[in-house]
Amino acid sequence: MITFYTEIIERIKTGSIKNVVLFGDSLNRPKTPFVVVKPIASGDRKVLQIIAHSALGTHEKLEGYIMRELPYLLKEPLEAEGKRIQVISSGAWIGPYIDEGDNTLAMTRDFYVPVII
Repeated sequence: MITFYTEIIERIKTGSIKNVVLFGDSLNRPKTPFVVVKPIASGDRKVLQIIAHSALGTHEKLEGYIMRELPYLLKEPLEAEGKRIQVISSGAWIGPYIDEGDNTLAMTRDFYVPVII
């Protein structure tokens, strides 16, 4: 069975950045550019903070990825765990900023999936 996170990661990999990981799956960072999908607890919805990392000096390319390409990649519903899931942009984004852990330029955009309790 394909899990929710696996399906999102596979969908994002179809875009221009192929190195995509789930937060906490490994201590090793992928080769730049890369994307981290980070689940965040948030009551009535599953929030996903999607963080794209690229080389320093690539502001325009990184912003284009976060603001245009990423929402395009996630606009069609996903099929996971026997359900049809819609990933929705929250409208929140941060960056660009320098990630001091690896000296990459990073930018973050939040998405969510409504959860029925």
